[in-house]
Amino acid sequence: MTFKVKLRLLGIIFQGMPKLLNRFLNYLRSNRFYYLIIGVFILEACWIAVSAAYPQAFDENFHFGLIKVYSHYWLPFLTHQPPGADAFGAVTRDPSYLYHYLMSFPYRLIALVIHHQIAQIIILRFINVGFFTIGLILFRKILDKVGVSKALSNLILMLFIFIPIVPQLAGQINYDNLLIPLTATAILLSFRILDEVREHKASILNISLLIGVCLLTSLVTYVFLPIFAGIALFLLVAAYRANRGNIKGFFSQLAQSWRSKRLVIRSLIVLSLVVPFGLFAQRDLVNLIEYHSIVPDCSSVLSVKQCMAYSPWKYNYLQHAKMKSASSPMIYDNPLVYGFQWLYWVWFRLFFAVNGPNSNFTNYPPLPLPAAAALGVFILGIAALIKWWRKVFSDNLRLVLLLVVTTIYLVALLGHGYATYRYTAVLENMNGRYLLPVLILIAAIFGQAISMALSRNQRRKTVIAIIALALFIEGGGVLTFIDRSDPSWDVHNKTIIKVNNVARKVVKKTIVSGKKRYSSHIWFFN
Repeated sequence: MTFKVKLRLLGIIFQGMPKLLNRFLNYLRSNRFYYLIIGVFILEACWIAVSAAYPQAFDENFHFGLIKVYSHYWLPFLTHQPPGADAFGAVTRDPSYLYHYLMSFPYRLIALVIHHQIAQIIILRFINVGFFTIGLILFRKILDKVGVSKALSNLILMLFIFIPIVPQLAGQINYDNLLIPLTATAILLSFRILDEVREHKASILNISLLIGVCLLTSLVTYVFLPIFAGIALFLLVAAYRANRGNIKGFFSQLAQSWRSKRLVIRSLIVLSLVVPFGLFAQRDLVNLIEYHSIVPDCSSVLSVKQCMAYSPWKYNYLQHAKMKSASSPMIYDNPLVYGFQWLYWVWFRLFFAVNGPNSNFTNYPPLPLPAAAALGVFILGIAALIKWWRKVFSDNLRLVLLLVVTTIYLVALLGHGYATYRYTAVLENMNGRYLLPVLILIAAIFGQAISMALSRNQRRKTVIAIIALALFIEGGGVLTFIDRSDPSWDVHNKTIIKVNNVARKVVKKTIVSGKKRYSSHIWFFN
């Protein structure tokens, strides 16, 4: 091929580039691409659900064990420690029980007709995939309501489902999978109430529904409480400002809304408050009164001997004793130094690969391209937000609500981790999956900032989107699990192992795997 011919070909490519970019952008903002995202996610999560050996790393045996415990009770009010339940801690006072109680009902039905435990687990995993899928659909509505374009909304969701921990969490039995859709539901209700408050049309029905949803979600897992606090704080301030400091005006709107409802609706309002509050009081408020903590220490409820059967408590108890006997100071005692470690490990554990106890929780580092792309997007988002924060949040109270909620949640998460470190001198509570309830909210804020920074150059935005997608797809999502795993990670089934072995061979030839171990200091794990 002559040099002139090569120049002509390059010219044709560059001339056609704008049309290709426009076609990609049109497809990115289309509903077809959105349906593709949901389909790919379900395929990823179901692959994990069917393939991964039980139990998986994220406490799957703990959650399944508690589901079986609650399957022996029709009501969740436990007056004494169930027989054989010491391995799950102080079950009677555990404030995060609602998921296990609710999941015990499908388990009872499944156990009646299916007696093979792995088959039971896989069906329960499919239910969890359904929870997470509903969460994705609801979070897309949140993105739409804060003004994120359809193209950016779909891009955020596609990048999210290619975070390796996302399908691995969704494809196992874990209460976080129910937390995701309930968190999105609470935020959508908050948006509706915010609009009503600004229009001086506060609805007692919507506020009671929000309170009920938040109370119940707090019983799925207590880590929702900071989100609950953020929502309540923001809406109270919004009501105060909307009524120009006359909070009585807000309550008069609620009274008027109550009087306008029919008896049936009033009954539903009372029910939506009384039942969740009763359940919340039975665990959380009683815990506060009796043990002065929403999450009482196991040894405050049970004997130390009983608590030693609960492995997380035993580990922390022994580490605390070891720390007290040691004379050396804690390495990360400085909160800023600890914060850096926290950021690193959260990033690492969003993209790493982890097996269950079958191989002693083997950890492998992230695949290089999706992990590096995520770091690049984070840095770009921070830089854009610093410059454009006024424009991002001006006249967009919904986005401000997301900022308040995520900030309070992240501070609480970081504070809890730091307190645990001060107790054990071990870096714990740094799992990337803890960010998943708010990660799409953070992406919405960063995405809007980046979009404004590049608002004058549509082609550049499209090129950046293509690069980000290409890097995330290059080994992200379930591909990380497939690439890093070996047959010991699989369910003990010849067909499943055979299929996964074929998948491993194909994946290793088509993606940039990097090494399973690195000598570079950037990988602190090694």
